[in-house]
Formats: sequence, structure tokens, C-alpha cells
Amino acid sequence: MQSGHLDLHWEVVVHAAPKLFDRARQIGRLACVARGFQRCLSGGGKLRVGIIETSCIQSLLEGLVRVAVSEMEVLRVDFSGESRQFLSRQEIERALRHLSDCLHSASSLRVLSVRMASFDAAMERLRLSSTAWETLIHGLSAVARHQRLQSLELTSFAIKEGGRQLRRARSAPEREPGSGEVAGKPSKSFTEALSQISSLEELCLTSDAIFPPTAQLLAQALPQLKQLVKVDLTRNHISKQAMESIRQALPDKVELRGNKQQTVCC
Repeated sequence: MQSGHLDLHWEVVVHAAPKLFDRARQIGRLACVARGFQRCLSGGGKLRVGIIETSCIQSLLEGLVRVAVSEMEVLRVDFSGESRQFLSRQEIERALRHLSDCLHSASSLRVLSVRMASFDAAMERLRLSSTAWETLIHGLSAVARHQRLQSLELTSFAIKEGGRQLRRARSAPEREPGSGEVAGKPSKSFTEALSQISSLEELCLTSDAIFPPTAQLLAQALPQLKQLVKVDLTRNHISKQAMESIRQALPDKVELRGNKQQTVCC
């Protein structure tokens, strides 16, 4: 009985592969029919992929299931580019929970960028539930343990001190199975999780509805990141005084962006 795989000559692979490197689906099909290509691309039954960039919720979910997460170095997700019909808080939160679970195994991750959509399919403002937000925070805490992350971007999140988003919970709320949270354990705040990522070099928190109280917490957390070289806080609601507090807390080598680009000047 003949095998379903083909043994391609290396010259054929060398000639064809460069044309397929920006076509994930075609590469996947090639891996299914060529043993040699499959061995190069896969490990432990999953594809070795260094970079995932997507704006599609379903492709993110399927991709994280099929790749060796420990091999992934760059993950960029832009929900604002998703088709409007598929944008709902429930679907985005499902994707974020799965992403957060995968961050526990992302030991090679250097770049993490997550851009939220501003509005859902019904044109209502998208805001994460406290459960989804805390699950994401625990994912960031897991990444911190690997100490490989160099660049972090969270855009269009609502990070507010005193509200659901940044509040330290007395105990972890009830969660769905697989959320990565341990019942009864205290939750970290965002700034606490952030301060643990000592490998971080670039931080982008733009359009995150950050107000002065949250900015003051950032001023306490950021000096602990000794490798930091750039912080972007553009399009928030940070007062000049709070921004100056952040500037003074950071070493001179750190580039601080957003001083004159706040949505509301307080």
C-alpha cells in the first residue's frame, strides 16, 4: 500500500519554499504530503512557528492549538481588523482566555502585541469582564517567569484603577475550566504583573483610558524594569503632573512618549 506522503528532492523544496513562506495554509498542506518538510516544521506533533500575526479570532484559536507554543517568539493579535460580524465580547474573551493559557508555555516569546477592537458587531463599546482581564494578567505573570519578553503592547484596553479592570481582588472569582487560575488564590493587579517582567525593553499602552491614579501606579512599577528603553502612553487621560511623575521615576535613557498626546489634558 502506497503512503500518502511524497519524498521531495531537496532542490525542489529549496526552489518552492521561499515563495510559500508568507502562505501558512500552503505550507501546512506541503507538510502534510512531504515527510522531509514535515520533520523540519514539526516537533512533538505540532508545527514549529516563530511568528503568529492575525486579526481573525478563529485563526488565533486554531493556530494556538496547532503550533508548538514553546517555539513561538512573536505573537501579534489585532482584533480591530476582525470582520465586524464576528466581533463580540464573548468571542474575544474566549480567545483571550485561550491565549492566556498558552502564555504559560510560551518560554521563547519575545514580542506580545494585543490590540482590542473599540466596538462590537452592534457598535457598542467593547469592555472586558473582570474575569477575562484577570485571566490575561495571570498570563502575563506566567510570561514573566520565563524572562524572555522584550516588547509588550496592549492597545484599546480599559485599564482603570479603582474599577474592575485593575483592582486587586480579595480572592480569585469563579472561572471556566482551563482558565489557568487557581481558585481561592489572590489576584495580582496589572502593575504588579508588569513589574515582574524584568526582561521588558519596550512597553506600549496606548488608548487604554489610563487616568492619573493608574499612572501613579505605573510610576511605581516601571522603575523595576531595568532593561526598559521605551514607554508609549499616547492617547490616554494622564495629567501633566502624573506624566511628570512617570518621567521622574524613569532613568534618563528611557524614551517616554505621549506627554503631549493625551486625549484629555487635565
